[in-house]
Amino acid sequence: MTTATPSPEQMLQILADGGEHLRESLLAQLERMAREGGSALLASLREALVKVLSADSHHRVDDEEHSGSWTRSWQVSALVIVAGDDAAARRLMDLYSDRAQEPNRWIRYWTLATASGRKEHAAWVRARAEAVARDQGEHLMLRCLGWALAAEFDDSSEALAALLWALQGGQTPFPGAPRYACAAGDAATAVVARSGALRALRVVPLAQCFEEVEAIVDTGSFASFTWDALTVLGRFGGTARAAEASHTLARFVVAKRRQREFYDMVGVAVKSIGRLGVAQTDLLIAELESASPGVAVEAARALEVLLTTPQAVDRLLELATLSNERDDKLAAALRCMQRAGVVEHLDSNLRCGQVRREDAARRMLIEMGGSVAVDRAQVRRQDLESRRAVVAEFDVRQRDHVKWIALGDGVATWISVGMWVVVFAIGTVTIMLGVLMGYRQGFETFSAWAMTGTGAVFSLLGKVGFQGRLVEVAGARAAARLAVFNAYQRRLQQVDLVLAQRFIDGIQVTPDELAQLSALISTAQVETQESLLSLMPSEKELDAYQKRKATLEGGR
Repeated sequence: MTTATPSPEQMLQILADGGEHLRESLLAQLERMAREGGSALLASLREALVKVLSADSHHRVDDEEHSGSWTRSWQVSALVIVAGDDAAARRLMDLYSDRAQEPNRWIRYWTLATASGRKEHAAWVRARAEAVARDQGEHLMLRCLGWALAAEFDDSSEALAALLWALQGGQTPFPGAPRYACAAGDAATAVVARSGALRALRVVPLAQCFEEVEAIVDTGSFASFTWDALTVLGRFGGTARAAEASHTLARFVVAKRRQREFYDMVGVAVKSIGRLGVAQTDLLIAELESASPGVAVEAARALEVLLTTPQAVDRLLELATLSNERDDKLAAALRCMQRAGVVEHLDSNLRCGQVRREDAARRMLIEMGGSVAVDRAQVRRQDLESRRAVVAEFDVRQRDHVKWIALGDGVATWISVGMWVVVFAIGTVTIMLGVLMGYRQGFETFSAWAMTGTGAVFSLLGKVGFQGRLVEVAGARAAARLAVFNAYQRRLQQVDLVLAQRFIDGIQVTPDELAQLSALISTAQVETQESLLSLMPSEKELDAYQKRKATLEGGR
């Protein structure tokens, strides 16, 4: 389902006040837009971010412990994505990655980490990473990121050795080159060093460090760096280590799935399995019934990522056909997937021809409920309204047609009436004049003219009267044919409405019912044909019409 692109003002609002999920989605959307090429929207957002971040760039304080500092971190990350070659944006990137001007280490970290994923900033990242890696006064987390980037860009063995030293806890003498020497006290605890190295590997997953990360996951300590290690393994998708990483994560899930304190980490492991692209279908389906709702949600989303939405729905429907005891869990998993795709695929399974599968699809739709049920009701209502509109259109057309036919019939009738009135009046006057002139001029002289004039007048009016009756009969027959046809259309619509309602309700039409509906349609067709044929003029009527027409033409 396509999401509308927010305006620059809406983007600023999300970066300032939105939740973490909304902010992550926005950054992902900005990255897609930047890959597709520059646009006026990105330019407007860049201008707005430069204005916002420049307003307080001269009075930085160490606000690392304040929740408000995260807003600035997200804003800087967005600026890095849309910066391009803009001089003002590049100046702010320099400012927010320099510890002399930006005291918040997380701001500095995310500025460099976000820039490392942008090709247009490759030269800037290489220079900045080298400076951070050499800075003995910099926080160890950022130095580890600098070492990882140096190992990635320059294939530096010294930087890799320094990173592995931190990944192993940083308790042994520093093995790297003097330029990367770590100041005393930066590795006071193994947790700080290991967490910093794993944080760096989340940005740059180096294959040379895979075994060390895998060992941390297999150990399964209840520590924050285990969380980071699980995330790092999920970054090896599409590499030669993907299958091994997936199996390592699966071992962690199986070992920790019933330990309540590890629920969050199991959820991270399940999410990472989905990102790797290696099939772990049975494991993910088992986690759909996890006691932790968060794990079940991540399992459903990972299953969808691995199989695509239609295949994931099919897999869950197969389970639903075996038993209805897990309907609530399966429906909960479907709710976590793309709703439009899930509903569409379930809808297609309502008429797949397999009774058990159709029943399972209907149960899943019912269990999903909520907006899905509303959607189905809206579909039904729209279908009914559309059919009512068709019926109403036919009714209007029939009324209008019959109205015009009635008007024509009325005109023809009044013509006939008027004609006979005129005939009667002319006949009466003619008789009176004939009698008068017969007395005055003689009957023989007047009779020829009187007979000729009267014959001509009566012939003319007789022709007019015949045509008026012809119009009346033809109009009546046309109205009758239209009424018969509309009745046939209405009967077909009623049959179609029954089928549509069965489909919307998910009720299967049996072969016997289909045969009955076909018989109804056939009966309606036969009755309509007979009614229309009965309205056609008979041969006797046609012969009478031809004779009448010949008589009139001969009288001319």
